[in-house]
Amino acid sequence: MVDVGKNDGQPAQAKPQRRRRDPEARRREVIEAAERVIAARGLEGLTHRSVADEGGLPVASTTYHFATRDDLIQLAFERSVDQFLAYLEHLDEQQPVASTTDLVDRLADAVVTACTGGNQAHWTVQYELFLAAMRRPALRPVADRTITAGRTSLERYLPPARAYAVSAALSGMILHGLAGTQAPDRATVHAALAELCGTTRT
Repeated sequence: MVDVGKNDGQPAQAKPQRRRRDPEARRREVIEAAERVIAARGLEGLTHRSVADEGGLPVASTTYHFATRDDLIQLAFERSVDQFLAYLEHLDEQQPVASTTDLVDRLADAVVTACTGGNQAHWTVQYELFLAAMRRPALRPVADRTITAGRTSLERYLPPARAYAVSAALSGMILHGLAGTQAPDRATVHAALAELCGTTRT
């Protein structure tokens, strides 16, 4: 009689262990997919289904981590702003600004790069979400962080009034460059920023 409860001296086969999923990694995957959807289709194209399809994820993953569409929008905006703040924080550390003239050169390059470089999708997402704050009061504190950070960064080199004017001008220049049919002309951008920063010679 064969005892089916024994394995005739053969080592027992270990059960395959389930891979533990990292909840934070999955959340990040969902947000990154949401950003790509926003960049390609705008907020009107953002749904749990579109995010799941973009990220190759089950819809249940998107709804588990972000119960509503507004949750997705909120977290995408916060991540976009965090990336912008990190960029500002490291910018001066990597290449210190030596003078106001140097600042104008750097800002002109930044405007052109934002509109023609490889990070256009990032800026498109940020502007989509920034404009969404006009209709969604919950997003306005996140928008405030961007406004304050940009102005404060410039106040290291410019008086407060000029820093405010330059910050607002930069936002407008990048928005025009992304929305229009023509990329910003660096010479024109540089001349305008030089005027605002007070480096033009009479």
